[in-house]
Amino acid sequence: MDLDLAGKHILVTGGATGIGRATVEFLCTQGASVLAAGLDAIEGSALEAELTQAGHNCRFVETDVRSAEQVAGAIRVSRESFGGLHGLVNGAAAHNPGKRLEDLSDAEWDLTIDVNLGGTFRMCRAALPVIRESGGGAVVNIASVHALATVPGISDYAASKGAILSLSRQLAIDYAGDGIRVNALILGSVNTRMSQFAFEAAGGAENLGLSFEAASLPRVAQPAEVARVIAFLLSSASSYINGTGLVADGGLLAKLL
Repeated sequence: MDLDLAGKHILVTGGATGIGRATVEFLCTQGASVLAAGLDAIEGSALEAELTQAGHNCRFVETDVRSAEQVAGAIRVSRESFGGLHGLVNGAAAHNPGKRLEDLSDAEWDLTIDVNLGGTFRMCRAALPVIRESGGGAVVNIASVHALATVPGISDYAASKGAILSLSRQLAIDYAGDGIRVNALILGSVNTRMSQFAFEAAGGAENLGLSFEAASLPRVAQPAEVARVIAFLLSSASSYINGTGLVADGGLLAKLL
């Protein structure tokens, strides 16, 4: 399948590590110019150097999505580096696992909501006009199965991801006339640094009912698998998909629902 991403300019938040990093790498192999925005300057700079040496057009900019000023700075870099923007992936995330609502501090709640939902809001607010000016494109907001069915102890995370799903639907309605599609990607468990903390706390992924075996259901995805789904949603191959939550969860909802 031709994803038709060659020559496209795409910004990925959370782009230095995990799903974001894998997405940046895959989009570059498809011929896109990619700006990775994230907090990990060491990993991000190394990623930029690695992909540039391989002949790809990749930039990294240190960005905290809680800061409107830093978000505006990332958009400014995208304009200066690429001249425009055709796609946005909101992948930056925070998580406080294992706490019921009464045990969450204001600071813990605010961090999760401000990174996950607030970051998506700020980045979309800044990027959507630029995507419109560039002739349209697509936005992929990373949600979670916990937007639909959840487990104990993640009220802040579930609330933020449910809101991202609703926000994505609203943005699709508001920006369809500008030639911009907006979708949420509803993910199951992915083998990232964030997930590893939860696996370790439970004594292993198996104790959470998850497996790394390819033939198992539900199973844990590798970030590169998710990157391909994100690229599909950014591409013209998904032109009829808009305003929805696409589930890519390794069968997790089949057991949760």
